[in-house]
Parts: sequence; C-alpha cells; structure tokens
Amino acid sequence: MIKFTPDIDAELIPGVSAAGFVIGESLAAVKERIGSFECYGPDVHLRDILLSSSGWIGTKRRIGLDDQFVFSYRYMNELVSLYFEDREILYRIAVGVGYRGSFHGVRPADSILKLAESFDVDFNSDEDEFIAMKGGKDIFGISFVTDHRASLEHAPEQTIQFISIHDWSLR
Repeated sequence: MIKFTPDIDAELIPGVSAAGFVIGESLAAVKERIGSFECYGPDVHLRDILLSSSGWIGTKRRIGLDDQFVFSYRYMNELVSLYFEDREILYRIAVGVGYRGSFHGVRPADSILKLAESFDVDFNSDEDEFIAMKGGKDIFGISFVTDHRASLEHAPEQTIQFISIHDWSLR
C-alpha cells in the first residue's frame, strides 16, 4: 500500500529537494514513507513495466562491471525517480514530463531555450545534459536532460525531458 504520493507541485531546489523528498535522506526513511510496492532486479527489462506503472516501483541496476548497484524508486513512469547507491543515501531526484513544480519557472516539457532566458547554459557532453550557470559558475545540484542530448549548436530546439536535483558527493 502506498503511503506517500510525491508533491509534483513542489519547487525544485538545486542540491536540496524536489517532490517532497530531500537529498541525503536514508533509504530506510524513504521506504518507510513510500510503503510497499513491486521491486525488479537487474535482469528485468523495465521499459514496458514503467510505461504501465501507476504508482511506485523499485529497481536495482548494476553499475559497470563491478558488483555495485543503483537502487531507484520510480513513480508513475518516471514522473519522479529517486536514486540510491551502496551507501543507501538519496543522492539524486529526477523529475520528468508532467511534473508541475519548477526551477525559476522552468519545468520538464519546456524548451531548453526557456532556461537560457535567465541563465547561461552549458552542454556537458560527458553526461549528455545541460548545466545552468550564473556569473560563469555552474549552479550546484541541478542539470537538465533533453530529447536530443546534444549541444544547442547541433540542435537548437530541444525539449527538457528530465530535471535532476542531486549531490554527487553522496554517491
């Protein structure tokens, strides 16, 4: 039984919070809040499961060739996704299309150019994501994944698919 429904209207606070969750929360605390749900292991193909999901599902995915795993909890086909690694600390919250909260008025399904109206935007080709910058410095704890995953020079019209709120030091 689901105990907690994400707040899809919550503002996105870089490196801090989204959807009613706070970066740094323990896996045990999040499990307690969410309640019970289906979980799938590393050998299951999730695309069809995610497409038909109307609540929370849990996943466990292998990282590289080692015996390290990412645990994630995904709500309604990745409307909200929570990520944990071996330390069992929430280090990333990703919100997808349909999420109504925003970062300075920018939300999933908006053009990346809307972000560029208020911030300098840099494409990180290593991670295929955009970083918002102010005064020549990256804004810590937030990135934007688009449908093209390419620089604006190569594809100027791009739609934001996911916004990631994170603290990579907690991995």
